Amino acid sequence: MMLSRTANSLYWIGRYAERIGQLARYVSAQYLSSSDLPPSLNKELILESLLFMTQASEAFEQKQASLTDNEVITFLTIDEQYPFSVKNYIGMLRENTRGVRSSISTELWEAINRFYHTTQSFSTDDLTRKGPYDFCKHCMDNTSIIKGVIDNTLLRNYTWSLIYTGMHLERALQISQILLAKLKDVHRIPDEQMNPAISNYHWASLLRSAGGLDMSRNHYGTHPTQKLVTDFIILNRKFPKSILYNLEKLKLHLRVISDGQPITPDSVEFTIGKLAAHVQYMTVEEIIDQGEDFLQDVNQELYALGNELERQYFTL
Repeated sequence: MMLSRTANSLYWIGRYAERIGQLARYVSAQYLSSSDLPPSLNKELILESLLFMTQASEAFEQKQASLTDNEVITFLTIDEQYPFSVKNYIGMLRENTRGVRSSISTELWEAINRFYHTTQSFSTDDLTRKGPYDFCKHCMDNTSIIKGVIDNTLLRNYTWSLIYTGMHLERALQISQILLAKLKDVHRIPDEQMNPAISNYHWASLLRSAGGLDMSRNHYGTHPTQKLVTDFIILNRKFPKSILYNLEKLKLHLRVISDGQPITPDSVEFTIGKLAAHVQYMTVEEIIDQGEDFLQDVNQELYALGNELERQYFTL
């Protein structure tokens, strides 16, 4: 029987690995896409969107820093004083891994430890001079390597399912938060300023932030629209970043973790099953009609699911 402390660390390895990679991708995509910003859009909108998506608006405001590229990007990526910067998340990933070395492969520990140490060389001066691309690419590449090592060196057992439970829950949370951020961006634009160029910019930016722009074009064979993006990012069962894809994977891994115990109404397995069924039987039109309300409900249910999961499996 695995200790709840060990199970909790494995679960958070998955969550931190996914969070680091997705935050780095979002920062990089938004920063780079701002260079193609339509003239009618204010660049401050992009910076505020970055802070909203990363849930850092209040913390950044308390810092009383100016809303500039350098200040926002540094704060979100390598600011050691901000506990939820990407750099600090990398430290948390390493700490969780160090405590469970007997449960994972040497290769996985080495990949995460190397990632942590190579990250220490990035400085504020680097970001100011070069922008965030190198740092974000470093994070995306290393989290991809870590996921590959997990897939190629771990047994398909309780340990593997704990890591992937964290990974799929975090991915669904991040994607729902990105969707909320982009919907808010669109709603802030006056109707008289909305045109095909601005609409295409926002939906393409969303897909790029989720790593799905190329595959969406491949799947639909046309430029992104709100309807196509909603279908792809929320309901597509073949796209590994979609909300439904990750909810269904969560169901599978939770069955492994529960060791086939009966599903009761007060169990986390029951909760995820209800949420997956709810999303599965929504139409694209219903989701667009409900808009932010639908996404906020899904987001809140995912956070509640995370709390329920920790209570059921990780609390002594």
